[in-house]
Amino acid sequence: MIRIVMIGFWACLTTLAAGYAMTHVRAMEARPAVVAEASQTRALKKTKEVNVPKIRDGVVKGYIVAQFSFVVDNAVASKSPLPPDDFIVDEAFRYLFADPDIDFDHLETFDLKKLTDAVIKGVNARLNANVVTDVGIQEFTFLSAAQAKKRL
Repeated sequence: MIRIVMIGFWACLTTLAAGYAMTHVRAMEARPAVVAEASQTRALKKTKEVNVPKIRDGVVKGYIVAQFSFVVDNAVASKSPLPPDDFIVDEAFRYLFADPDIDFDHLETFDLKKLTDAVIKGVNARLNANVVTDVGIQEFTFLSAAQAKKRL
């Protein structure tokens, strides 16, 4: 008699454990689907390195070397006829080349937020859609003309 009670208890315990395990496995399977779905709506990309010459008094004083990463809304980008990569490089180049307020000796005072906002606004205006949602700066340095010649 005790043997039958123990077998019944063991069968109930195994059934409960199997039910809990299946619930846990299904919950773990559902989680990557949500992450994959979120990652498909946005993508992080990187631009090529941009070398912007800085000219003062008719002489090249040096080069700003910059590289950007940016977040693209895939749903909007798929409808756009052109990829935003080259437009980001172009907008950054135009902004950095035309900005006379860049102090080469104190780049830490340069307003990077203003640069990234201008790049986002310019790219989205040129593509007529909100394709780029955020721009990050991977690299932002200044090489004097002498330093650039040494690297060659």
